Amino acid sequence: MLCFWLLWGDFCFVFMQNVVPTIMPLKFQALGVSNATMGLILGSMPPAIHIFLNPVISFKSDRYRGRFGRRIPFMLVTLPFIVLCLVALGHGEEIGYWLHGALGSTLAHYKPKAVATTVIEVLLVLFAVLSVIGNTVYWYLFNDVVPEHLLARFMSWFRMVSMGALWLYSVFVFKYAATHSEAIFVGAGLLYLAGFGAMCLFVKEGKYPPPPSYLDGKSGMVAAIKTYGKECHCHRLYWFMFFAAMCGALGVFGTTLGITGNPFMVLYLKDTGLELDQIGKIAGTSGLVSGLMTLASGWLADRYHPIRVVIAGQVFQCVFVLPALLVWFFWHPSHHAAYIAWMLWSLALCAPAMALIGVNDPPLLMRLFPRSRYGQFCSANAMWRAAGGITGGILGGLFLDAMGRNAPVGGRYLWLPVWQLVFQIPTVIATLLVYIEWKKLGADNYYLPPLHQTQTLDPAQMAAVLDAEGTAPQDAA
Repeated sequence: MLCFWLLWGDFCFVFMQNVVPTIMPLKFQALGVSNATMGLILGSMPPAIHIFLNPVISFKSDRYRGRFGRRIPFMLVTLPFIVLCLVALGHGEEIGYWLHGALGSTLAHYKPKAVATTVIEVLLVLFAVLSVIGNTVYWYLFNDVVPEHLLARFMSWFRMVSMGALWLYSVFVFKYAATHSEAIFVGAGLLYLAGFGAMCLFVKEGKYPPPPSYLDGKSGMVAAIKTYGKECHCHRLYWFMFFAAMCGALGVFGTTLGITGNPFMVLYLKDTGLELDQIGKIAGTSGLVSGLMTLASGWLADRYHPIRVVIAGQVFQCVFVLPALLVWFFWHPSHHAAYIAWMLWSLALCAPAMALIGVNDPPLLMRLFPRSRYGQFCSANAMWRAAGGITGGILGGLFLDAMGRNAPVGGRYLWLPVWQLVFQIPTVIATLLVYIEWKKLGADNYYLPPLHQTQTLDPAQMAAVLDAEGTAPQDAA
């Protein structure tokens, strides 16, 4: 029943999350909003809010103790306001036009569409803030309530349900986005209220040990920042994990390995001879097969530990997946031949690599980060990854421009796999260093997240630490 409610909540969550980014561009286009404004509001604004709020919410959630736990209260408090934002976004144009008429003397110098656009932009900012506050901790809930020996398999089913929700929305709902957007927003809000709300009510977090204190026993914002920075970077294991995340994001511009994984991938695929219709079919087929393979990789991760599965996927990517793409420097086939070659590459090489590497986040993070501070460490990992993605997007674009000066027309994007391979190699090395540190710290049976090792603890304190991190005392005798 626990897994049922978590997966049902995930279905409603994914359905709701896909409505705003897919329909709002159509609304903005109809209102005559420029591409630059759309890029700022829909592209840059949400991650910027996320970077500033995520560490704060994660840090506070790890240390919060309430009647309903430390994660669910954040979701319950923001739930009704997120639903109201969705309903308001669905009727944003009507609200703007009504305001223009009701405040005619005040807004006489503004066009009705300008007022409607401003209303929608304000609602989008509010929606982004509420989403970060309420939904950031959602990703930490699984680590608190799902048994550790089932985490990887649960997350594989979690990915399958997410893919199913996205497929249902894309096939059966999105085609009505231009004509029935109000109904879609209201429906998504009500589904989120009923489904995600039911998950919050029926999933019980249980009891937690006392919250971890700040360093030096102090309190306040300065002490919190100091505690956050020192704890998240207190051991080489975490430095190697963050470095691997940053290098991985540098190589694929902040996204995971995929057929359309970064902003230059579609242009690269077109350079190899594919048409847009073929690109869509390859992307859908690859994602579906990769999702099915994730069920197997989840079982492998539970059986042999996620770090071994991730390393196998990264090595497979370095040795086979990316080098195979270098063939496009020398081979220029017809559209049909290119389509067949890409489909074979996607199913035989890309999909297995995606499934293996996919157990890195969150199954591997769940097994290596301190459970008592899981949200805090995940937010630090996300910040390092974001830094790599931002840097990779800029430097990667400059690299492709530089290569394009000496490349034939339509050939500059063929250098994309070279860029990815250059950063995939240090990613593998960093992950191997994580594996070495993990072995030193006890590996499968006796691993304890390196957070308390510099302190001298008596038996009672050690038992409390082991209980907080989800490790039985008898296992670490």
